[in-house]
Amino acid sequence: MKPHPSTPILQATVAALLLLGSLPSPAQSAEGFDTSGLVPAEPAPAPKPEVPATPPPSGTDFGPSRYAGEDIQAYVLALSGRFSIRQRTTDPFGRYQDPDYKAPEPPRQLAKNPNVPYKPAPPTAFSDIIAGIKVNMANKDHFIIEGRDRPYRAKDLITMQLPSGKMLKVQVMAVSATRIDFKNVESGETAPLRLEMLPAGMIRGIGPLATPGVQPTGTDAPLMIQPVTPVSDNP
Repeated sequence: MKPHPSTPILQATVAALLLLGSLPSPAQSAEGFDTSGLVPAEPAPAPKPEVPATPPPSGTDFGPSRYAGEDIQAYVLALSGRFSIRQRTTDPFGRYQDPDYKAPEPPRQLAKNPNVPYKPAPPTAFSDIIAGIKVNMANKDHFIIEGRDRPYRAKDLITMQLPSGKMLKVQVMAVSATRIDFKNVESGETAPLRLEMLPAGMIRGIGPLATPGVQPTGTDAPLMIQPVTPVSDNP
């Protein structure tokens, strides 16, 4: 069967159309448009909701919110106008709600007597300084101070530093098991340090000794009797 004379022409036409369709079209790309004279339009600002100047009376009945219908924005604005925060100057954090508000400066308080001269503190008494010495052990010959590993005897010199930084030289005058006498080398003041060398938790007793099991002495001392309770024969 011979092909129709128009068949080759039709095939060539279809091939040409397919070839043209595969090429990029300038009308379909952004490069084909002249956008030099176009200016992008600025987006219009969203309208701000109008807040009522004065809130509605507290007794106003707005009804259930499900009946607001299309006036949701007006319903919310009218309802929020009743909030007490709108009548307050500051927010819950104590900051002023008006950003342009400037708080007044607090008044300056002057001293009651600005012309009173300065009075230095009185010096510490020498007896109070000696009372601050802590002694661990003492006898009739020497004594040992807490934190020191050497004994001190009569006529020894001790250098002390006060909290103010002042240095003080003290001489040991006499030592016993119950008392130590000190002398300030500069001023000549003397002060005793009375000792109560008792273990921790013990205090010095007052009055006669009353030890369980020991009978008191003396002609008028009563005889301590502990009655003996006989064993009962009752069944």
